[in-house]
Amino acid sequence: MDIDVLFILFTIINVMALLCSAYFIYKIEVIKNGLIRTVFAGVFCSYFVSFVYLEEYVFSHEIADSLDNIILVFSTVSIQMLFFVLWFMYRFINQFTLIEKINIEHRKSLHNKKDIYQKLIDKKIALKIPFSITKIKVVNYRKLIDVSSYKVFKKVLSYSVLMIKRELKNKHIDLYYEDNEIVIISYSTDKILIEKVANKIHKQLISPILMGDRNFLLQPVIGCAVYTDEIKSSEEMLKRVDIACYKAKKLGLVFDFYSYQYAKSINEELRILDKLVYAVPNSEFELYYQPIVNSIDKTIHGYEALIRWPQKDGTMIPPDQFILVAENNNFIKGITEWVVRQVARDIQRFKMENIHHQVHINISTLDLHDNDLYIQLSDLLINRIIEPSDVVLEVTESALMSDIDAAYLMLSKFSELGFYISIDDFGTGFSSLSLLRILTFNQIKIDQSFIRNMSIGNSDYAIVASTIYLAHSLGCNVVAEGVEDQSLFNELRELGCDYIQGYFIHKPQDLTTMIHWSLKQMEKEKLSSIA
Repeated sequence: MDIDVLFILFTIINVMALLCSAYFIYKIEVIKNGLIRTVFAGVFCSYFVSFVYLEEYVFSHEIADSLDNIILVFSTVSIQMLFFVLWFMYRFINQFTLIEKINIEHRKSLHNKKDIYQKLIDKKIALKIPFSITKIKVVNYRKLIDVSSYKVFKKVLSYSVLMIKRELKNKHIDLYYEDNEIVIISYSTDKILIEKVANKIHKQLISPILMGDRNFLLQPVIGCAVYTDEIKSSEEMLKRVDIACYKAKKLGLVFDFYSYQYAKSINEELRILDKLVYAVPNSEFELYYQPIVNSIDKTIHGYEALIRWPQKDGTMIPPDQFILVAENNNFIKGITEWVVRQVARDIQRFKMENIHHQVHINISTLDLHDNDLYIQLSDLLINRIIEPSDVVLEVTESALMSDIDAAYLMLSKFSELGFYISIDDFGTGFSSLSLLRILTFNQIKIDQSFIRNMSIGNSDYAIVASTIYLAHSLGCNVVAEGVEDQSLFNELRELGCDYIQGYFIHKPQDLTTMIHWSLKQMEKEKLSSIA
């Protein structure tokens, strides 16, 4: 065969192969990335240019006597090119099949609604068949929908379902999905095996999923509940799975099982939340006051305002139960606003009885993140309802550490208004000393966990003694909380603690009761000074 004809044939084969490869490069999703596409294009262009130069070299040297060798070289080059084409065809067909599966799953998902798998669960419960339910929730699904579309997100979820099915092959499962959830119903009740599989699924789902020209990063949380005889309905079973998912999300876990104790705390939290919805706008709270006295002569120095939430049945919901719920559900700022407003009124009542002492107000972490509290306090000062010397703002050490920059900014503004600042629960955080270096305070309140267990020679005693010394060195006074007996009072006084607060002095009481007690104390102080 003439060498020119061979070159033309080889050239046509390679050009066709190049064009086919270029087409598949364009179509295959896995190399939709612009950088990867550019690299592939460069490789193929250089490949084709090399072929052209090789052809020119053969012509210029007229080595017709080596025709067999030339045919071998060009055949090898062309076969390599064809292998590239076949590889890309395989990837293209494989991806096309996968996309078709996703589309089929997407269409099926229209029927994969909750009522279908609820019926299956109810049947298993009725027959008392051991099983477990694992639910995967995509936490960031709204963000993914915003950056793409609901239709694209459903395809991503469908792809995730296919990956899970591959992971769970040869296992007895039923799998359903809708919205941002994937539900796996399994015959397995082995918790160790379930957790092992859940971790594998999580590892797969957090890998980037390429759909179109965009990578999608899912943030899944996984919860599981195992069937037990006390479960009577699918609703109860699914509720347990949801609680497990909520627990995993709240605690920052990859996976967790349903826990009765946690479910109990969730139910209590929901009960409190339902009540808070009405309690905040209707001002259902009360303020109690606990006195703070001078350690030298027990004269009244001030009061701490403590919120209470009375119920219709005469009971109280304590602050440690509802404050955290309020903070987590955006009710705390309304509560702080009410407390400040009520304290301002109560200060007027104290002054009418000729009682002029500071009132300590506890403020939340969230109160340091905007100007609402600052504006409210400024208005009270402008309208001469209170004076800066009437109020001490208490902020916990943990609240300060949650956002040190916001705390510094807002506390500086409060100080500029003339308010005293006190660190509450000092010593319970991890960076107490760094706080003292960065922020300016007037007072430190030593947490009662150190006070109640202190005795001469133990570690709590050493911590309290060194804290008092440090505070005085920095120009701050010290309040000891949780003092419940005379011996603690005496030890703290010997250590130089300035002020004492606790049940040994007086338990928290409503305003009227505290006014009566204060007047009696002031009368005693007056008689004592005369004597």
